[in-house]
Amino acid sequence: MASPEGTRSLFPTQPSARSPKLYLYESLFLWNQGVDQLVVLLRGMEKLPFARKSAMQCAQAAIEEVRADVNADFLQEQAEYELNDAGRFWKERRDYEKDREDPDDVYIKVLHREEERKKQRLPPRIGVVPYSAVADEEKRIEEEQEGKQHRSKRSKRTRKAQNASRSKSRD
Repeated sequence: MASPEGTRSLFPTQPSARSPKLYLYESLFLWNQGVDQLVVLLRGMEKLPFARKSAMQCAQAAIEEVRADVNADFLQEQAEYELNDAGRFWKERRDYEKDREDPDDVYIKVLHREEERKKQRLPPRIGVVPYSAVADEEKRIEEEQEGKQHRSKRSKRTRKAQNASRSKSRD
């Protein structure tokens, strides 16, 4: 015996705390499933001896046109929301990855890019200075600054001594 309910949907009939996006796509699925069932019925009716085949095909075309219009309207509107969501979620993911990223990874990326350029026989865009050269330069700068500080202290002492001797000679 057939059930009076007919074919039950796989989706619950009670609203839940799900996303509106999910509800939209479920509704579109159910809409398209219903249209498919209607088209199947019309094709079956075409086979009846008293049915006009051309009228059934015209009805199918009209139903498919309505289906396409409804789908287009919903999806065109939804596409804008989806693009906004995609941008927002991309930013969230990028921020997370940025927080976890080692700041020195940029140097590794530059080295890899320069290797790619070398394989393509392109000139280098950037020169990477070895650490030893940087360390030598930093040491030279530190020594230079220490020398300036030392000379500055000596010149202050000399000026103080000169000022003191001038003060004594006036007395």
